[in-house]
Amino acid sequence: MGTIVTACMLVGLIVAAPIALIEKLPLLLRKACACVVLAAGLWNVLWYGLQHLTEFWGIAALISGVLMTATAGYVLIPSILPGWIQTLRPIILFLLLGCAMLYAITIARL
Repeated sequence: MGTIVTACMLVGLIVAAPIALIEKLPLLLRKACACVVLAAGLWNVLWYGLQHLTEFWGIAALISGVLMTATAGYVLIPSILPGWIQTLRPIILFLLLGCAMLYAITIARL
């Protein structure tokens, strides 16, 4: 499951990044990707993260899940998000990149 969540983090980073090439993709495709990222983020928060709060990977799942849900929000509902979340977009994407790297490096070491 870690590989799937890592891939979802990277997809979220790609579709939420303000890159001209990505913004030219059809909106339906970007929203479909964001829905997958949202589902993985909610799974991380509500299933794995809350069940393993006392473990390192439980806390990592909780943090990365919150970041993934915010990232999906940038694509799915940008007009509804509060201004302070819009302002934190570069920081949230950078933190999500860090989480993706943590997961990817750990998986590569296995």
